[in-house]
Amino acid sequence: MKPSFLKRVKELLRKDGEVQEREDRFRALVQNSFDIITIHDVTGATVYESAAASRILGYPQGGLIGKSPFASVHPRDIQRAREAFANLTSGGSPVPIELRYRHADGSWIWLEVLGNNLLNHPGVAGIVLTSRDITERKHAEERAQYLANYDVLTGLPNRTLMQDRLNQAVAQAKHTKERIALVHVDVDRFKMINESLGHYAGDVILKAAADRLKKCRRDTDTVARVGGDEFTILVRDAGRLGAVTGCASKILSEIAQPFPGKSQDVFVSASIGISMYPDDAKSADELTKHADAAMHSAKTLGRNNYQFFTQALNVEVQERMVLETGLRLALKRDEMYLVYQPKIDLSTRAVIGAEALIRWRHPELGLVPPSRFIPLAEESGMVGEIGEWVLRAACRQIRQWQNMGLSPRIAVNVSARQFQQYDVSQLVRTAISEARISPESLELELTESAVMHDAEASIVTVEKLRQLGVGIAIDDFGTGYSSLSYLKRLPVESLKIDQSFVRDISNDTNDAAIVRAIITLARSLEMKVTGEGVETEAQMEFLKAYGCQFAQGYLFGKPMTAAEFTGHIQSSEISAAAG
Repeated sequence: MKPSFLKRVKELLRKDGEVQEREDRFRALVQNSFDIITIHDVTGATVYESAAASRILGYPQGGLIGKSPFASVHPRDIQRAREAFANLTSGGSPVPIELRYRHADGSWIWLEVLGNNLLNHPGVAGIVLTSRDITERKHAEERAQYLANYDVLTGLPNRTLMQDRLNQAVAQAKHTKERIALVHVDVDRFKMINESLGHYAGDVILKAAADRLKKCRRDTDTVARVGGDEFTILVRDAGRLGAVTGCASKILSEIAQPFPGKSQDVFVSASIGISMYPDDAKSADELTKHADAAMHSAKTLGRNNYQFFTQALNVEVQERMVLETGLRLALKRDEMYLVYQPKIDLSTRAVIGAEALIRWRHPELGLVPPSRFIPLAEESGMVGEIGEWVLRAACRQIRQWQNMGLSPRIAVNVSARQFQQYDVSQLVRTAISEARISPESLELELTESAVMHDAEASIVTVEKLRQLGVGIAIDDFGTGYSSLSYLKRLPVESLKIDQSFVRDISNDTNDAAIVRAIITLARSLEMKVTGEGVETEAQMEFLKAYGCQFAQGYLFGKPMTAAEFTGHIQSSEISAAAG
């Protein structure tokens, strides 16, 4: 054998050894890497996994082979993962991404993944992914983010997060014309509590106060701790002043409740300032500054109260307080009374009944319109008591008319809250029994919203009322949302067309079409129809022409006292007899 040939063989063997050594070194590096290294074919299926995959992900060694990694990626991250993989397979530049991957125990871990396209490399022929476990780093970032935006003691948003949400709320309100309020709460004399009871006791009270404040807000509102003993509440959709004053009153009541102490209960109070957007502030900073100023005004006025920033709003609140106080005494002082708006038969124009309407004559403010005190009654929880008074008063008046030989049918409105929260059928049974009247002489008017709030329960209640013999009408029909499947199951006698549709039926084709549709619907359900708010002969003739049986409105008579209505009935009967 020639020496040159032997030399060549030795050289080849030496090179093969070096290649094997390099392959062993590479395999050792890959298998002992702290990062996961996987190789995937162009479809994403795993064809190779390093030992770190089992150690980090918890699956048995080789458990990923043949499977797509996308099946275990978090649903919120899978789209980004697929896009990154598609970018690699199409020759795009590698870009690291962070995603959540399901561990074998079902939990999610964070991975930072960097890919490399080696599909054309003869020794690899695949997409290589290097994945690093960054779960601890992500948790640390989340913790840092939480500490930057939330108060550690109470868990509430801090000043930074509140300012951000306030900025967003103001920006949104500029477009939606929404009214928002900022309620600034300061715990009175908290420094004295810290000095006398210690900071630990002070922290306990602050934490409890935060919990109480959370009970005073709606789901759409934000409560934040913005200082040592200061909190703010962002009240969205504050169009009704009652929502804001109700929140403030509840806060004062909650904070005034005793806080359990180590040896004895601790009593504190709060001073509250309220600023409104856009009433007295055009920016989030102004809103904050004005709420703070109003809070200091509350402290100046003796603490344990709330104050609005503007004098105009303060006057409005004061008047509301006067009304609420007066409303609680109105029934006892006999300041409430009923008036009756005639209801006529369109075929004869004879008076067949009336709708009983409540009025309030305040000793100082004079006649207070129902539009002002009825919402107040609902917000303050007095609507049930007032509604019961109206029902009993109407029944007593029906008895008086029946004693005179008159038999008008009187309709009484039942508010949504009264219908939903009280046993209306029992109230009606008692009122009818006490007044000794025929049930057929009483009709109850329910709004669509009241009935549809809980349609199944409403069907049961209305059936009980019908069993008593009273009439049932759906008031303001067309302004709410009625499910026809429920409407046909309700034992309702009649529908009342809301006056907003009647007002323009002579010159608005849409309103005319709606009125015709309601009349047709009522006829198909064998219900009677009453048109509300009739003021002209043209409106009356339109309703009559399309089959509406009854009507009420200023054309036939304004709301009048019982004595006036008595004369109205008698004159109507005389006219009908003469006709």
